[in-house]
Amino acid sequence: MLFNCQSALRSMVRVSSVFEKLPQDVTEEHLLNLPVHAILNELQNVVIQGGALSRYFWPVRKGHEDRGRQLRQALAVGDDSPLHNRDLRNAIEHFDEKLDVYLSSGLSGYIFPEFVAPRPREDGVPGHFFRAYFIDCGVFRLLDGEYEIEPIALEIQRISAALEEADENGSRLPPIA
Repeated sequence: MLFNCQSALRSMVRVSSVFEKLPQDVTEEHLLNLPVHAILNELQNVVIQGGALSRYFWPVRKGHEDRGRQLRQALAVGDDSPLHNRDLRNAIEHFDEKLDVYLSSGLSGYIFPEFVAPRPREDGVPGHFFRAYFIDCGVFRLLDGEYEIEPIALEIQRISAALEEADENGSRLPPIA
C-alpha cells in the first residue's frame, strides 16, 4: 500500500512542478507548450494507484471483507472516501472494454485523444475526450467519466502519512479504536 501511495505522490509532485512554472496569466501559447502526454500519464497514475488502494479497503472478492474493514478502521478510511468510488476503479481496470463501448457509439463532433487546458465552453458540438485534465476545475476525464483529482490526492497523502508512520514503527498499523 505504501508503494501505491508513494507512486501516486511522485506523480503529484511531477504534475505540480509543471503547473508551478506557468505564469499567473496563462495564455494559449503556454497551454500549447505543456507536456500534455506526460501530465496525463502522471494523473492517470494517481487514479490507478487510488484504484489499487481502493481494492485493499473494499475487496471485490468474497472472504476478504475482514481485511478491508480492519484496514479502513486502522487508517480511518470511511465510506465517504474518494477512493471508495467504484467508477474510478472500473474506469482504469476496464478501460479496454469501456473504450470499445465508447467507440462503438458512433462519435461525432470534436475528438480529443489528449487534452490539458480549461474545460471548453459548450458550443452545441459534442466534445469527446479520451484523456483530459481540465485545469480550471481540477478534473481528470477518462472517456465519459470525470474525477476530481484534489480529493483523491489529499486522501492518498493522508493514507501515505499514516503508512509511513506505521513503517517507522515496525510496520505496525495504528491500533483499531
